[in-house]
Amino acid sequence: MSNVLRIARKELSSFFASPAAFIFIGVFLAVSLFIFFWVERFFARNIADVRPLFDWMPILLIFLISAMTMRMWSEERRSGTLEFLMTTPVTPLELVLGKFLACFMLVGIALALTLPVPITVSLVGPLDWGPVVGCYVATLALAAAYISIGLFISARTDNQVVSLILTTLVCGIFYLLGSQALTGLFGNAGGETLRLVGSGSRFESIARGVIDLRDIYYYLSIFGVFLVLNLYALESVRWSATGREKRHWQWRLAALLVGANLIAANLWLGQLSWARADLTAGNIYSISKATKTYLGQLQEPLLIRGYFSSETHPLLAPLVPRLRDLLKEYEIAGKGKVRVEIIDPMHEPALEADRF
Repeated sequence: MSNVLRIARKELSSFFASPAAFIFIGVFLAVSLFIFFWVERFFARNIADVRPLFDWMPILLIFLISAMTMRMWSEERRSGTLEFLMTTPVTPLELVLGKFLACFMLVGIALALTLPVPITVSLVGPLDWGPVVGCYVATLALAAAYISIGLFISARTDNQVVSLILTTLVCGIFYLLGSQALTGLFGNAGGETLRLVGSGSRFESIARGVIDLRDIYYYLSIFGVFLVLNLYALESVRWSATGREKRHWQWRLAALLVGANLIAANLWLGQLSWARADLTAGNIYSISKATKTYLGQLQEPLLIRGYFSSETHPLLAPLVPRLRDLLKEYEIAGKGKVRVEIIDPMHEPALEADRF
């Protein structure tokens, strides 16, 4: 563990020795605050919450973490120091964990600098801290998954630009898989499967203030799979240097088995619907057993449409996000039998007319 901390401290100090860390944190804060106050119009919404600060976080983290991780291994490969590192007494696992911890700490520092926002909002109005905690937990979990992806891709190329593009592409695919624009094309069952795979849909579930063991493990499994792939990529460098062939197939088999088990555990945990905690004040997203029983007895798919206008009266506007999230809980409890559509009648008059 001491070697991991030394490597993390070295990488973190190299970040702050150059403008890279300050640019990362500065851009992160500037874009986050711009979205919160300008794009999402915090003062016009008349709602004391910080959800808009995190609604764009899955997309924002893709670009920022891609830029942060692109040089971690690519620079080592380009300068030729990677082969030297593989001959030191430090193990590949310690190298990977050290670089990961440095990136994760940098993201943690950036998130810590956003804490004045919820503190200020709590002084303006009654802020429910449950969803705030959920948003920060979801962001850290998502960041861990993205960082592991970026480190693996960086270990496979000596070109930082290629690493940046590929990391953005892979993380973007994980996000798009669970997006509403894609899930709506595959019906109830297909859409539900895509939502389980998508990183953005999992993020939304935690950000509501509902901590689900399945969502947390989903991010941990991504981290574990790409950690194993990163170790395998480093070991392949050692093979090219030593020329040993006997253990190559053993490493490949071990990496395949570990990765397969990490992924398969998501299927097993998918049955544990009780392993979740509602952090909201009053447990507003906890559905009763009777309601779950009724949803489980549905013989045909149930479509629930919520009509919420962007021009809702200011006194009713605070209820809209809560009702929207509650409908999402019914969709989750329906296990593929319930589909929820949120419609703005001002933008979709044809669908608005279908309710009659």
